[in-house]
Amino acid sequence: MAFSVRGIKDGAIATFLKTYVNDKFSEYGEVTDLSIDTQSSRLTAKAMMRGERDFVAATVERYEIVRDGNDTFIVLESFTTSRDWLTKLLNRLFAGKRYPLPGAVRRFL
Repeated sequence: MAFSVRGIKDGAIATFLKTYVNDKFSEYGEVTDLSIDTQSSRLTAKAMMRGERDFVAATVERYEIVRDGNDTFIVLESFTTSRDWLTKLLNRLFAGKRYPLPGAVRRFL
């Protein structure tokens, strides 16, 4: 089985990002699966949210990495989810804004 360098890099970023999100937002639920495709700038996650019976799927359809001096940010361009109301909420509150990336993720970019 052949592994691509990009595939290994994407897997490492996804692992660090999943851990970071779960540590930061554990009171809301748990991300059980997260994948990232750096070539298409797309991120997909599956989460079990507190109070929900079914998993919620969410995709960042496009993101951009922005460097500003020594800082690195991610700009989440647009979202889709398995819940229409959540898609609208995420796009309204979070699309187009800059979020600092954790150091473990920055090292892979």
